[in-house]
Amino acid sequence: MTIHNLQDLKRFNDTGQSQNTVSMSLINQKDSSNATNMKRMSVSLSGDAAQLLESLSKAQGITQNEALRKAIATEAYIRQEILQGTKVLLQKPDGEIREVVFR
Repeated sequence: MTIHNLQDLKRFNDTGQSQNTVSMSLINQKDSSNATNMKRMSVSLSGDAAQLLESLSKAQGITQNEALRKAIATEAYIRQEILQGTKVLLQKPDGEIREVVFR
């Protein structure tokens, strides 16, 4: 599945796990300079989610572990801002502004 817009992302999230899952290891760390803060974990991703993770890591020139850590940190930051009443807005190149609604 390719995600081009928010509707595609919603459909992706609504589909849940597909039967095709990919296992991967990740290291969750608070501070990359301190190995004692790392925790080894195993996660199962749908094939679509695994492809998205691979695409994100390649586009940024980082490992899949780092892409996953960045995604988690971004989600945490956005959730914290939303809890404080902040709205998340995206401005398209033509100037149109859309609010992003997280559920």
